[in-house]
Amino acid sequence: MNAVDPYAPPGIVQEPGEDQKPALREIVIGWERLRLLYNALLAVPGILVLVTMMHDFDMGVVDAVLAAIFVAAGANLCFLLGPLLELYVRGIFRKGQPIGRGRWLIFGSGTLLSLFLFILIFVQMKTGWP
Repeated sequence: MNAVDPYAPPGIVQEPGEDQKPALREIVIGWERLRLLYNALLAVPGILVLVTMMHDFDMGVVDAVLAAIFVAAGANLCFLLGPLLELYVRGIFRKGQPIGRGRWLIFGSGTLLSLFLFILIFVQMKTGWP
């Protein structure tokens, strides 16, 4: 039996209810605001890595800019795992209810992982390890 329309046949799939649209909008807007912070936090180590590549490996400016665009696109694709994870957590475990500070936990852990990768690349370039 369908909770929205009790007379609808059981095999009919209905459109998402009007009550779900504000929740999806809140997830998208919340994460897009966090994307600005994410990009700002990753800009400093990203520039440090680019300057190191240009100085130590004699990389040209055009090559550095192309590498920066490629890395920025990859980092923003990885960022999409945050809202996707929140969507699944809210849909499966929370029945659509907000996860409170869970968004900040997801954002913080993903950002720290990204920062760690930049630091790892920088250390590898400077020391030649491994």
